[in-house]
Amino acid sequence: MVIEEGSLTTAPVPLRKPRARHGLNSAGPHDRPAFAFGWKRSGSVPLSINANYWIMKLLIIGATGATGRETVSQALTQGHAVTALVRDCTKATFVPPVKKAVGDVLDVSSLEKALTGQEAVICSLGSAVSGPIKEMTLFSEGTRNLVAAMKSQGVSRLICITGIGAGNSKGHGPWYYNWLIQPLVLRGVYKDKTRQEEIVRGSGLVWTLVRPTILTNGGAKGVGAVQVFTQLAEIHVSKICRADVAAFCLRELADGRFQGQAPVITY
Repeated sequence: MVIEEGSLTTAPVPLRKPRARHGLNSAGPHDRPAFAFGWKRSGSVPLSINANYWIMKLLIIGATGATGRETVSQALTQGHAVTALVRDCTKATFVPPVKKAVGDVLDVSSLEKALTGQEAVICSLGSAVSGPIKEMTLFSEGTRNLVAAMKSQGVSRLICITGIGAGNSKGHGPWYYNWLIQPLVLRGVYKDKTRQEEIVRGSGLVWTLVRPTILTNGGAKGVGAVQVFTQLAEIHVSKICRADVAAFCLRELADGRFQGQAPVITY
């Protein structure tokens, strides 16, 4: 199934923070959406869906990476209270109102401390390339620790960015990615990202796995250019910029349309 996202429209309604729902937030009868999202399902009439714009206490993991920094910036613009997990405060350039929490995904106790008082997590964990031989465990070990820490702190909403080539998305990128880049440059990374996805799926959390295609640093094209695939048969996808990945993750945080799913996002 492909869902082509329509344009984002702003409604003249003030933002407000809803009440708790499934361990996160809930909208009461007078809590109206601050944004309305238009969606079009391919091959059918347009479908309009309203989504509550949640203002949340949000922990971003991998915040110093390119996608993470973009997510921090957009989350601040939307009014979220953002905490960035960093390994070294002196090397992280975030300034208030971003809070910096010193920690490491391989250290459960530091994750628990960073998660205190948070309401949701966006995990944009990254690593160096692995080559065709080197094995990697950072994604799976770090995510296993994150899940344990989230449960211990009562935080249930997780959006985890993996990528095209993880799990059943393997083989659905461009030919050069499928046959050259992934097996020769990213083999260890994506074997571990597949394990990472399995951990998230079995976590019992309220999760969404976001699988961007090949990432670029170009300017955002906006939601009207983004395609979302949840069924991958005969699908081959290309690229997407980090700004639109961040925007998709934050919108998923707001409306939860793909909870319990692993959408592939591309242009």
